[in-house]
Amino acid sequence: MNQLIERIRAHRLFAPLMQFARFGLVGVSNTAISYAVDMLGYYVIFRASPMDERAKVALVSALSFAVSTVNSYYWNNRFVFREGEKTPAQHLAAYIRMTACYAVTGLVLAPLIKLWLGGLGVPFWAASVSTLLVTIPLNFALNKFWAFAKRR
Repeated sequence: MNQLIERIRAHRLFAPLMQFARFGLVGVSNTAISYAVDMLGYYVIFRASPMDERAKVALVSALSFAVSTVNSYYWNNRFVFREGEKTPAQHLAAYIRMTACYAVTGLVLAPLIKLWLGGLGVPFWAASVSTLLVTIPLNFALNKFWAFAKRR
């Protein structure tokens, strides 16, 4: 049994698949954190606010995006891509690149895919799930090869 485990670990695809799995775990935690911040912001912090409903939703959404991207950066840097030590400027640059990746896939590409699939008659829930099949691997690739790529 130990030999089988060692053969699996030695396979050239093992490390990238494990990295993708760790990226997925970070994504699950980000989703939970984003949802928690949404609910806390909407139902607790801004519950009695006199602000317009659209403004409240926009503010809570921006807050949850900000909190979840900070969480994502921390865990992607420490747990998924493990780049090593960085200067504060390098951290900031990598954080900006990572946030740009999430913005492109989550704020631009995902809605476009949902609209396209909706136009084809796909129900919204199915379009949302289908979007993940594109955005998660793309986000992983963008983060791996751009946001967290080893710099010389």
